[in-house]
Amino acid sequence: MPDRNQTEPNSARVIAISSGKGGVGKSTLASNLGIALTHSGKKVCLFDADTNLANINILLGISPQQTLEQFFNDDLLINDILTKGPGGIDIICGASGISDFIHFSPPQQKKLTQGLHTLEQNYDYLLIDTAAGIDETNISLILAAPYLLIIITREPTSLTDAFALLRVLKKQGFQHPVLVIVNMTKNKQSAQAIFKRFKMAVTQYLQLKQIYFAGYVLMDKNIPTSIVKQHSILLEYPDSPASQCIHTICERLLTSFNNSKQSHRAFSDYFADLSFFEAPEQVIQEGHWSPPTESLIDKDTQLKSELKNELRTKEPQGKNQIEAGLLQASYYARLLGQKR
Repeated sequence: MPDRNQTEPNSARVIAISSGKGGVGKSTLASNLGIALTHSGKKVCLFDADTNLANINILLGISPQQTLEQFFNDDLLINDILTKGPGGIDIICGASGISDFIHFSPPQQKKLTQGLHTLEQNYDYLLIDTAAGIDETNISLILAAPYLLIIITREPTSLTDAFALLRVLKKQGFQHPVLVIVNMTKNKQSAQAIFKRFKMAVTQYLQLKQIYFAGYVLMDKNIPTSIVKQHSILLEYPDSPASQCIHTICERLLTSFNNSKQSHRAFSDYFADLSFFEAPEQVIQEGHWSPPTESLIDKDTQLKSELKNELRTKEPQGKNQIEAGLLQASYYARLLGQKR
């Protein structure tokens, strides 16, 4: 069992990249941010952990010879399934069915933990592209990573579902820094307003204090074009508005991490905790998470009914229609957070 008090100063910065819903550009941002980091001289590995639909290889037009499926089913090391991506980034390509990894046998869990430990020692940044939404595997990945980068847009469903994701994380003891990117925005002012209102709802109703604005990405016609071409927008259209925004986000992250004195515990150690903690009454202690005894998603239908009534009767307070709409979305997110 790993030393739970051990800090590994030479291990990678591990960032889970997630969103409340699909269609907000999460995987596109994850892949291009990784490439931007490599252009800044960092060694980066992008781990495609989207268990709903692993698609990093499709977005970047690469054909991996080995994926996570072969890693688990064959006698391979984690380095054996590394795929060279564009712009100097290394990729661990995902596969369908990987969502069952926390139910694998102890040897399989141990193999994954060892593989993650190897990646952390070999890279400066390990980006985990998680699935969108709320499920046990997704929550486990986010809880294990020291940092969460969450993607939102101005759409009410994006804000609502992102709030619901954070609510479920909070119920599991999540207290990590949350970095927010506002994607597909018209301008800087709009992005800042969206973030301000999202942060207000999160801090007021979830009491999560470490919510930071990581940046924004402008609407850009070159993004869908690059996706169709299966190319990175940073490499295909380096001077485009979206590319410039992504480089700015990259610079902001690098500056923040360089100035941070906060120690970061190894990502693989958290996954080891998932494997080794088996007692049914484990609770959160000393910053370590153990599997809950119940489903992450509350199944209480009576509570659902009460939340529906609250949504109908509770009048949100806000300075304008947009703010009031977000506050109402935060109440609705409480209902979404109970879905099975």
